[in-house]
Amino acid sequence: MSGPTVRRVVVMFLGLTIVSAGMTLVFLSMRAVMDIGGTCASGGPYAITTPCPEGAAALLPLGIIVGLIGLWMYAVTSSKLPGPRLTLLTWSALFLSLGWNFWQYGLNPPMAATGVVWGWIICGVVFVAMGAFPLFGLFNRDVAKALFWADSPSENPVDPYPHGVHAPLRHAPTPPVSSEDSLPCRPGAPRRPAQQRCHHRCGVRHSQTPDPGGAVTNSNTTKAAMAIVQLIAILVGIGVGLWVFQLVTG
Repeated sequence: MSGPTVRRVVVMFLGLTIVSAGMTLVFLSMRAVMDIGGTCASGGPYAITTPCPEGAAALLPLGIIVGLIGLWMYAVTSSKLPGPRLTLLTWSALFLSLGWNFWQYGLNPPMAATGVVWGWIICGVVFVAMGAFPLFGLFNRDVAKALFWADSPSENPVDPYPHGVHAPLRHAPTPPVSSEDSLPCRPGAPRRPAQQRCHHRCGVRHSQTPDPGGAVTNSNTTKAAMAIVQLIAILVGIGVGLWVFQLVTG
């Protein structure tokens, strides 16, 4: 891989790690507050009945801000690389995870509360609906491919008419094919006028630009490698979020 590509992969890894860590902090901070009834306060001149868990009040907004920064890093870099592009799925991941908290604590309320807490159940329904709605797009094959198996945009798109001369769409005369022009095209061979559509005959799409060595960067191997890198970033981010939460809250 070239230098710019390596930098993009590194920034993508860091961005997705930060996103995962931020969402983990939001998830755990919300649970910490709900463990004491869902409301708390800290500071101020008044007597506080239910103080907030130590550090949870600060980690909740911190996780949101840090997560947004990481999401921007990930979105900018992943859009220029092959493989998964999970930017849109972070919406579903956030709302479904928080909706799970509302459902769990609504059906099994903490502390002295008894019965079902319908306020939390209603919030859980809304959050699950907001998180699940974008997932219906995955039933579309093109949308699913764009999210999990996308091609990297070509920095050098193939122009089938490099000289600015566009052949008519209809009644185009068929030029005679000489023995020289009938030779099989090679990705590294110089393009002659009769081989303007060489890339199309060789099965290379516009988004797949051969590198100097003739290898296509949008190969399934490359996409699988990017998927593994992103999975590792997610797991590392979750681990970092758990460690930070334990460190701050004790």
